[in-house]
Amino acid sequence: MKLDIVPLSTIDFKDNTFLIRPGVGMPLLLNSVKDVGIINQPILRKKNDLYQIISGHKRLEACRELGIAEILSKIYKSNEITDVECLKIVFYENHGSFGDIERGELLLKFKILCNLKENELNQRVLPFLGIPPSRRNFEKYMRLGELEREIKDAFYSQKITVEQAVILSESSSSSRIEILNRVLLKLKMNTNETRGVVKEINEIAVRDKKGVKEVIDDILLRIDKGDLKADSFRRELKLMRYPVLTTAEEEFNLCLKALNLPKDVATHHPLFFEGNHIEIRMRITSAKRLSEILSYLSSVLHNGLMNRLLA
Repeated sequence: MKLDIVPLSTIDFKDNTFLIRPGVGMPLLLNSVKDVGIINQPILRKKNDLYQIISGHKRLEACRELGIAEILSKIYKSNEITDVECLKIVFYENHGSFGDIERGELLLKFKILCNLKENELNQRVLPFLGIPPSRRNFEKYMRLGELEREIKDAFYSQKITVEQAVILSESSSSSRIEILNRVLLKLKMNTNETRGVVKEINEIAVRDKKGVKEVIDDILLRIDKGDLKADSFRRELKLMRYPVLTTAEEEFNLCLKALNLPKDVATHHPLFFEGNHIEIRMRITSAKRLSEILSYLSSVLHNGLMNRLLA
C-alpha cells in the first residue's frame, strides 16, 4: 500500500462492490469537504486501468461534485489485498456508525464476494461484525442484507425505523415494497402496531387467496380518503381479519361508554368474548364509596345496557 495523488478521472465511480449505505449524509459531507478538505484519505485498489473504491465512496463523490480534480489516496495493487481484507477495511473504517442494516449488507457481501458458506459466515464473520454466532442471528442479518434497496433507503433516510425494517424482512419479498409504500410510509405506527398490521395483512392474503396489493386496496376502499390515519386503517384491517370479534368488541365498548361507569370500576370480558359473563372489579377506599358504586350499578340495571353487555 502506498500514498499517492490520484486524478478523480481514473476512479471507477460506477463500481459499488464495497459500498454500504449509499448517499447518506451527503449534504453535511459536502460542507465538511468544502470547509476543511479530506482528513481521512480514501482507500483504493488498482483494477485494470482504473481504481476501485474500497473505502471513501461518499468523500470521493463530494470531491467530484465540488470540482476537485485529484486527491491524495491510499492505494493497493490489484494482487496486494483480497476481497475479504477489503470488506474488513470497510467495517473497521465505519463500525462506529454501523447498525443492523449495515451489518446485514456487509454479511451479504462476505457471502457473495468471498463465496463463504453458512458455517463460515456464522462462525467467523458474525463475531467479526460484533454479532453472537447463531442460526437465528445468521438468518436475521441475511434477511436484512437481502432487503430491497427501496426499503434500505427508507431506513437510511429515517422514514422507517430499524424495527420496521426487521418486520418487513420477515415478510415475503413480493409483499414488502407494497406494504412499505402504501402503509408504513403513509401511516405513523409504532413497532407493535407495525408488527400487528403486517401480520394481519399477510394472514388475510393467505386466507382469501389474494395478493397483498388486493388486500390493501380493499382496506383503502372502506376508508374515507380524508380519514386515512393509522387508527382507521387498523380498524378496517381488524374488521377484515376478525369480522365477528371486531363487531362484538365495538358493541361492547359502545355499551361501556354509555354506562359511564365510575373510574374506580373496571369491566373485563372473556377472551374472544366466549361465554355470556363479564367481570366487574371495584377499587374500594371506604364503605361509603362502596355504597355509592353499588347504588349507581343498581340504577343502570334498568336502562337495558347491562343486558346488551351480556348478550
